[in-house]
Amino acid sequence: MAKERTEAHPPVWRGDPQQMDLFGSEPHTNMPAWRELPRETRATLTSLMTQLILEHSQASRTSSAMEAGHDF
Repeated sequence: MAKERTEAHPPVWRGDPQQMDLFGSEPHTNMPAWRELPRETRATLTSLMTQLILEHSQASRTSSAMEAGHDF
């Protein structure tokens, strides 16, 4: 007997996405504290942020080297 293949559906977004105001005066009540996140989630986020920072620094060095070769 062949197994039926089931596929996961992506989440459905309802309404407009909202950006957090990080510097606003209202507290962020829906955002959990860092220590409340599961250890695996914190490790994943730390790894992703590290990758982002390293990639950004590499891109900055590449663009600086390219600009150094231009006469202004």
